[in-house]
Amino acid sequence: MKYSESPLVLVDFDGTIAQNDVGALLFKTFSKEESRKIVSLWLKGEINSKECLQRECELTRISRSELRKFALSQKIDGKFPAFVDLCNREKMSLAILSDGLDFYIELILRKYGLGKLPFFSNLLRFEGRKLKPEFPYFDRGCGRCGNCKRFHLKNLKRTKQKVVYIGDGLSDKCAVTEADFVFAKDDLRRFCEKEDIKHYPFHNFGDIIQTFGHRILDRRRSIASSGEGARGA
Repeated sequence: MKYSESPLVLVDFDGTIAQNDVGALLFKTFSKEESRKIVSLWLKGEINSKECLQRECELTRISRSELRKFALSQKIDGKFPAFVDLCNREKMSLAILSDGLDFYIELILRKYGLGKLPFFSNLLRFEGRKLKPEFPYFDRGCGRCGNCKRFHLKNLKRTKQKVVYIGDGLSDKCAVTEADFVFAKDDLRRFCEKEDIKHYPFHNFGDIIQTFGHRILDRRRSIASSGEGARGA
């Protein structure tokens, strides 16, 4: 297989596609900030993200219509639709990986005309004003994440296909160790720096589009035209 084959592009949602960490803002707003104590336990490694999300949901009371209104008030990175267009033009497979909740992800994507993008996340159902999270992928992952992104990376990747990963947070740590190209900001950038993981820093998808052209697409085309095989990133 040549490196000229289109890479797989995987993107985090909260704080990466969405301007805010929508899940964190949800619990901060509707649990009267009591969720901060639980998040602190997760950051210390005392609980996994599944337990963190379960306990946050237990503290929160919100109706389906209220959560819908909250979700639809959220904005995405203004350059993300252009990045989706780039992936389509270059025939690159794109999927969204999130350790958040499907309810708000689906609403926000549909709001911006991006409802057809595939995404993998934890699930949410309602019992009145109570939130009940479900974790269909937990048993397939690392045990630290409600939805382990490394599992999805390995499951979606074709043999020898290059993988581009884009993210901003600690839930992305599992995936970046398996990716060939990493775009990182905020907590994920600091993690990559600490662990000496090669990455491209970014502030928004405008930065990513520019770097894609210079570092990934041009290189891919050059190798395709020369007929060379794949090389490590």
